[in-house]
Amino acid sequence: MTTTATNTPEMVGDIIDLTPKERLIKKAKVHRGLQFGATVVVIMTILAIFAPLIAPHSPYEQDLANRLVPPVWADGGSWTYIFGTDQLGRDYLSRLIYGARVSMGVGFGAAALGCAIGVTIGLSAGYLGGFADRSASFLLTCQLALPSLLLAMALVFFVGSSIPTLIVVLGCLHWSYYMVVVRTMTRQIRALEYVSAAQTIGSTDRQILFYEILPNLFNQIIVVFSLEMAVVIIHEASLSFLGVGVQPPTASWGLMIAEGKEAMYFKPYLVVIPGTALFLLVLAVNLLGDGIRDITAPESRN
Repeated sequence: MTTTATNTPEMVGDIIDLTPKERLIKKAKVHRGLQFGATVVVIMTILAIFAPLIAPHSPYEQDLANRLVPPVWADGGSWTYIFGTDQLGRDYLSRLIYGARVSMGVGFGAAALGCAIGVTIGLSAGYLGGFADRSASFLLTCQLALPSLLLAMALVFFVGSSIPTLIVVLGCLHWSYYMVVVRTMTRQIRALEYVSAAQTIGSTDRQILFYEILPNLFNQIIVVFSLEMAVVIIHEASLSFLGVGVQPPTASWGLMIAEGKEAMYFKPYLVVIPGTALFLLVLAVNLLGDGIRDITAPESRN
């Protein structure tokens, strides 16, 4: 006696009827890390873009009569200053919201600049080989031999502290991981049959790089981008904390921690609030990158 396996309507709907876009949406709905990361990043982005409309007070306006007002949940707190005020009487919630602009802007801008540099070098080295590969290896060795944070401190100190300067300096110092990953994957993909077929039918090197190789590096680039953006955000906060990054009165989470460290034993919220915001943003960026990698990986598209 033989039995015939039949597909239930649910199985048919899940496997056959779903388009690639629907599969991605379905996977995203059950990926908790992706959902958390995307939610926090979207909230931070909205706060950064619409800070003038969302912030209840000016982040620069000083009110010495209301200095060091505790948060609303602490004794003596007031709904006028939900997160309290700092040593100069500035609204801490407003400075936190404006600080998201600095972290998101510098993090995304520097990571994008590093991505452009690293991917370009990695593609050239992996596909061309020879002199291009040796030159890329030499540049990588020089980059890894330099302490990036100390070098960033020196460059920012001599060039000048501004947000565009931070983006350029940090972007030029965070391309090595892109280059290593892209070069390795490009060398592997270059040996595959569909690349040989593209060469056989007369495709140019540019067409092969942009239409055959680069699309297959998307997942790896996304993961590296998320990691590098998180590292850049931490480095920006570190530079601001040390006094060579964003300068007062501009609101920066690292600068807020530096300004509040002297009173942290008596007013811990001065350090805890911006530190928690920094932690959540870095965690969310990493989870978002990992989630995008998970739902778009070729091995999971079945």
